[in-house]
Parts: sequence; structure tokens; C-alpha cells
Amino acid sequence: MSQTDLNKSIEIINKTEELADKILVNKQELTVMDKRRQENREALRLIEKSEEPKVWITIGSMLVKMKRDQAIELLKKDQEQINQQINLIYSEQKILVNKHRDVEFKSPFSGTNLKALDRKEFDTLKANLPML
Repeated sequence: MSQTDLNKSIEIINKTEELADKILVNKQELTVMDKRRQENREALRLIEKSEEPKVWITIGSMLVKMKRDQAIELLKKDQEQINQQINLIYSEQKILVNKHRDVEFKSPFSGTNLKALDRKEFDTLKANLPML
């Protein structure tokens, strides 16, 4: 094996490892964000069930007592922001996985480009297929 082939192989391995590290970091970040989304969802449900006019919530490291309606609004905004961040990480993850597969000379991962049917498409499908 010549020196240029060796350097090219090392470069491919380094690029593969770099992409794999980014994929693993994103996966860990998705896990953390999903846990945060679940905790936020649980808090939102508890506050919605509560009949107290004021509730205690944590904002960062502070414990704050605020009006129930304001707390619900704040948690809903936080939930939307978390969902946006998760979707952004998912889309970045799809790109990284396909780049990683490209570096390894494999075909792109086809399952990452799937999109769920919206309600209108599902109703049309349901109307035309009797088994749904």
C-alpha cells in the first residue's frame, strides 16, 4: 500500500469517526430533550387539573408562584419550543446519517425520508380501502 493510499484511508476513517461522533451526540441530545418534553407535558397536565388560582413552577433554578393561566401559557410555549428543537435535531440527524453512509460507500438510508399521511390523505385512503 502506498503512502497516498494510506493517507486517503486514514482521512476516510477520520471523517467516518467524526460523523459518527456527531450522530451519537445528537442521539444523546434527543434523549435529553425527549425527557424534558415528557416532564413538561406532565407538569402541564397537573396544572390543568389543578383548581388552585396560583401554582408553584420552576423557571431555571428558581421556584416561582404565578397565576395558573400564566403558568399554563408558559408551559405550552416551552412545549412548542422543545418540539421545534427536537424536530430540528431529527432533520439534522437524517442528514448526518446519510453523509455517514455516503462516506462508507453505502446507499442512503431510505427510511429517513418517510412522512406521515395528513388527515385528508388518510381519509381519502380510508374511503377507498374498506379494510382501514
